[in-house]
Parts: sequence; structure tokens; C-alpha cells
Amino acid sequence: MARTEILKELRDGIADVALIPSDLALAHPEDFDILPAVAVSTWNNPYAILTVSQTLGSKTLGIIHGNEGSLSALVAAVVLKEHYGTVVALNERDDLPAELSPHALISVPLEGDASASDADPITIDLAQEWYELTSYPFVWAVFATRKGAAGPDVIRAVRDAMIAIDDNRVAFSKKWNDNPEMESFFLNDLRMRLDDLAVASLTEMCDHLYFYGLTEEINPVMFASLPPDEDEDAQA
Repeated sequence: MARTEILKELRDGIADVALIPSDLALAHPEDFDILPAVAVSTWNNPYAILTVSQTLGSKTLGIIHGNEGSLSALVAAVVLKEHYGTVVALNERDDLPAELSPHALISVPLEGDASASDADPITIDLAQEWYELTSYPFVWAVFATRKGAAGPDVIRAVRDAMIAIDDNRVAFSKKWNDNPEMESFFLNDLRMRLDDLAVASLTEMCDHLYFYGLTEEINPVMFASLPPDEDEDAQA
């Protein structure tokens, strides 16, 4: 389901809870409550990559992306600026070539960039770059409800379901038996607990959402809460 459709269904009360991209939840704390204990994060991600057809470290770079690629594009802008000194211009478009994934990122030299070259393309893993920049895994998605709807029963149900999946990865991985790469990614790379490292990563992302003009201030990361004894168990 598209990002815009997910937001509409949550806001309209059609969906009680949804796994949504972390930037949406962090940028709209007035609309959503983030559920504690569980999220989706990775130290690396072969499905979130950027191929740069020029030497890393060029002064400028353009990235064309669709709405579904907004989060990856933002991460790319952050890591290219902080790691390689490259200022990125993001261009969201709804007319990406049909053969491309909705999550695709297209890097293009900006007009007049003398640093563009004919060097071999370089592919970077955006989650790995984020880890090298921050020392945290990148949180791709969190569970959220519309504001005020995150009752204890909803929190417990989502938390317990995700912990059950995490504890029984081998059984659940059979869904991807015909896709060894995806099976390996699910078994070895996905992190499903919203632990201290993931919370620190979300806090770091809040800073960048502000610096890139996506929020009017640096929002704190706020979570819906369980009773104290259950909340402590969830963080164990």
C-alpha cells in the first residue's frame, strides 16, 4: 500500500494500526502515536541502495525518486552530505519509468557540475552508510495508530505478534523459500525490537527531518505507553 494511502486510512480510522515509514511517524506526532517495543530496523539493507554514476565526493548530486522512495532519498541526502561532502537536491516525481521499482532512486549529475565523470558506477548501501555515520541501525518503519487510539490492548497485540515472529524466524522464513536473498535478509538482517539503539536512531533522524525542512522544529520521539511493569518487560 502506498505511503499516502496508509496515512489516509490511519487518519480516517479505517485502519486501527499500521506499519508506516519512520519519517512519516516522526514528522507528524500530532497525528500518530508510535507503539513501543517493536519496529523494523537494519544495520544494512540490500533493498535500499543508491547507485552513483560519478565519483563519490562530487560537490552536488540530484536524486529523482517517487513518493515511495522518499525515506531512502532522505537517508541518501544525509549520508552523502555527511560522509562525502555532497549537497543533494531531491526531486520527487510521480512519473518514474514503469520498469523501475516505486522505491527506486535515480542519481543524476546536476547541470554545470564539473566534478561529474565517466567513472564506473558505485553502489552504496544506505543503511550501512547510516550505521557508519551514527553507530545505530536505521529504523525503516514503526507501528503507529492515529493519535489517542493506542490503547493497551492494541499495543500488547502488536508487540506480542512481532515478538512471536522474531522468536520463530525460521518457520516464518519459509514464505520466501523460492527467494534465497529475501529469505536470508529476513533471517539475518531484520531487527524487530525497538531497543535503545533503535530509539537513538529515531532521535537522530528527528534532527535531520528538521535540518532538511520536513518539520518546523526538532520533535522528540514519543511513544504510546503500557503500564510500567509491562513496559519494562517489553524493553528486556
